[in-house]
Amino acid sequence: MLNAQTFESSGSSFSRLRYNPYSDFKAFLFVFGFAYVILFLGIPLRPNFYDEAVILTGSMQVAAGQIPYRDFFTVYGPASYYVLAALFKLFGQSILIERMVDLFFRALLVASVYTIVFDYLRRQTIAAWTSFAEFLWVYGLSFETAGTAVIPASFFALMSTALVLPIFLVKTTRRRMLFAGILTGIGTLYRYDMGIALIAVHSCIVIAGIWQHDKSNRLAALLSALSSYLAGFILIIAPPAIYYLSTSPIQPLVYDAITFPGKYYYRSRNLPFPGIGFKSLDNLAIYLPIPIIGLSFYSLTIRLFRSRGVEEAESPHEGRRLNAFLFGFALLALAMYSKCLVRTSVTHSYLASIPSLLLLAALLHQRWTYQRGLRLFVQLLAVLSLIAPAWAVLKEIHHLKKENVSLEEMAWRSSHGTMPAIENTWCNDRSPATRGMCFLPLDDEIQTIEFLENNTRSDQTLFVGVPGHDKIFANDMLIYFAAHRLPATTWAEFDADLQNQSEIQNQMIRDLDGNRPPYIVLDSKLQQVYEPNDSSRSSGVVLLDDYIHKHYRPARTFGTMSIWQRIH
Repeated sequence: MLNAQTFESSGSSFSRLRYNPYSDFKAFLFVFGFAYVILFLGIPLRPNFYDEAVILTGSMQVAAGQIPYRDFFTVYGPASYYVLAALFKLFGQSILIERMVDLFFRALLVASVYTIVFDYLRRQTIAAWTSFAEFLWVYGLSFETAGTAVIPASFFALMSTALVLPIFLVKTTRRRMLFAGILTGIGTLYRYDMGIALIAVHSCIVIAGIWQHDKSNRLAALLSALSSYLAGFILIIAPPAIYYLSTSPIQPLVYDAITFPGKYYYRSRNLPFPGIGFKSLDNLAIYLPIPIIGLSFYSLTIRLFRSRGVEEAESPHEGRRLNAFLFGFALLALAMYSKCLVRTSVTHSYLASIPSLLLLAALLHQRWTYQRGLRLFVQLLAVLSLIAPAWAVLKEIHHLKKENVSLEEMAWRSSHGTMPAIENTWCNDRSPATRGMCFLPLDDEIQTIEFLENNTRSDQTLFVGVPGHDKIFANDMLIYFAAHRLPATTWAEFDADLQNQSEIQNQMIRDLDGNRPPYIVLDSKLQQVYEPNDSSRSSGVVLLDDYIHKHYRPARTFGTMSIWQRIH
């Protein structure tokens, strides 16, 4: 329970510190720059052959004039593709460009977490602790989330929510709500599910804030705030929507973004909640948001109905700020956690981990107002919230060391002439994977890419599949980008319960007949992956396999990769 005496003894941080925008901006720049440099030095030089490569290949397709949904399947919003495609036009196509953008958003997240916590709580130690925990997460998930929409979408979710929260304190200007809607719109263009969740969360915040703060004309204030917010949202969403509808039918967009994931995502990607062991302490991240969110709502409820003595111990303004902070970010964490209920993994719980860290910062800030047992529980949550990302960092470092793909390892081996011949030849060859900085695919991938570069023209298409298309988990999307060959089919990005359907396989066969790629690649490295969902079940549909065996024959094999040549 909250306690007036302990709160009074802790003092009011707001009364002790003066707000200095210039100083806060310098702190933001320092945290951003420090995080960016350290993240760059720890950059993994092994590309992620699926999630990251989906964005790389899609951006290559957009740069070539193709349009998402109409010309290639994707469940993501168009922002990642068009931002990278524009940069590819300016600086050339390379993994380095994509990674620099990715690091930019990661450093922005770390700096933004520091700024938001310090702005609301005015405690440098707590702000530094929170941003450090966030830094550990963005580094620990470097390989898993490299280049994906998760990081930028998280940034826009965080910043747009922070912009909406002052509605609890003052009459929010239309300009602020307009800007919050703009940030929500940008986040939506990265991930549609994020946009839907943000609109719901922000609407609840606006309604609650106006109900508490503006007692004179609530309806007018509500309409003014929401109309400005939606105007900003539409300002961002409308132009790309109009452009798409002017060039493409709406059915592919509806299928890719709504119909397919709505019907099949749970069946094809659902995972059970994992256990927590010494080798999987990062799995704590999946469970920590639950008590943090619950405790935040509990604390908020107690604060709203607390005794008169506590009300006198803190200023009304400070109390409203903390209440707004707890309410807004608890709603955001709760909405983001819904993603983890299907794809239950550390990576997918990350969306909820960011607002959970902010909530924990607020709970730490007021921990002295709790009774001893609850105070110790909050401190335990803080310790565990550092252990989880720290363990993810250790696993990332172990991965870099095991694969010999850290920046420092590559620099040392290059300067001492100890790089294997295959890597040395690869890094000396100019390609999208080596331009600016040498990124190392797997050896099998390198040999396959080099074969394709030497035996096909850049204007010829390519197909990268799996040995049996009746069961789909994923496929190697990196081959397309690294070999700089456009996919021969609209359905190049494999997803469970998609390419193993007869309707989709017939469409893929028509694409292969029309584009006639001289070579295709069948990759078996994911064939042994097992998950307790549809990705491990055969559909019995072998139309595409029969077509491949009829029109192609084996030409070369590099480890798990088999290259087949068209015969007629």
